[in-house]
Amino acid sequence: MRVAITVDSPSENALVSPIFGRCAYYAIYDTESNKIEFIPNASTMYPRGAGVQAAQQIISQGVQQIITGGIPGPNSSMILAQAGIGVISNFSGTVRDAVEAIKQGRIETQRAPMPPTYPLNYPGYTPFEAPRSKEEEVKYLEEEKKFIEERLKEIKKRLKELQ
Repeated sequence: MRVAITVDSPSENALVSPIFGRCAYYAIYDTESNKIEFIPNASTMYPRGAGVQAAQQIISQGVQQIITGGIPGPNSSMILAQAGIGVISNFSGTVRDAVEAIKQGRIETQRAPMPPTYPLNYPGYTPFEAPRSKEEEVKYLEEEKKFIEERLKEIKKRLKELQ
């Protein structure tokens, strides 16, 4: 089975990104060969439709499951569900933590499509929290803050152009 893990740098020590459609990389872990390959996300700079394009890229990589630190948006979730790709949302930890959780059976690696809405009432939804040090959490939150600030600048610029 091939599992895509959202990440913002190509390292096993990188924290799992909370962003699906615009994360910088996908760590593709192959459970049969026990190898990890980092592929750049081709849709990071798309002004619109990044999640849809990212979902199509994941499908083209033969992935059967995704692990992300957040929740994919409704459009990408619908595409992933239609392709039979399961989503583990709200994962907290590094790429290495995710791989170890798979190996140890702490995360189910099966096709379990997530509906195109937030999974709070979804019967198969189980958030996974890997232990994280204070320093790792600060770094993770700083990265998330930076991404949100950059995205907010893009939105403000576009709103100004439209007004």
